[in-house]
Amino acid sequence: MCCKSTIRRHTGFTLIEVITTIVVLAIAATALLSVYTSTIRGSADPMIQQQAVSIAEAYMEEILLKAFNDPDGIGGETRPDYDDVQDFNALPDTVVRDQNGNAIGTLSAYTITVTVSGDPLGDPLNLIPVADSLRIDISVFHPAIDPILLSGYRTNY
Repeated sequence: MCCKSTIRRHTGFTLIEVITTIVVLAIAATALLSVYTSTIRGSADPMIQQQAVSIAEAYMEEILLKAFNDPDGIGGETRPDYDDVQDFNALPDTVVRDQNGNAIGTLSAYTITVTVSGDPLGDPLNLIPVADSLRIDISVFHPAIDPILLSGYRTNY
């Protein structure tokens, strides 16, 4: 009797132990694969976000380099004719364009909105009035990320 019990203990795994091990391994593999999948899926987002920031900065630089007041008194009809900051208000760019108005096809998933509005700047003692201060808001949209908003001011100096 004593030898039979020793042999029985060393015969292997029971069916319940095998099923439990498979279930635990399946749960662990599912958890690891879901983390891996979400990491792979979101890996392009930083690049898309950086491109959106670069687009917004390029638009902001272009706008800030224009005159505060309209030099010729005629509003720009097309993007190459824009000669002052306020010409960019409500810019209708459904695709990224360069300063000459040419569409950049590789950035076709991005859309841009520009808003230019009078906004006083500074504290009450050193306030730049609305007539001499414009706030520029540039929003860049892409389906994979939250919108990027870049704001800046242009003053009449």
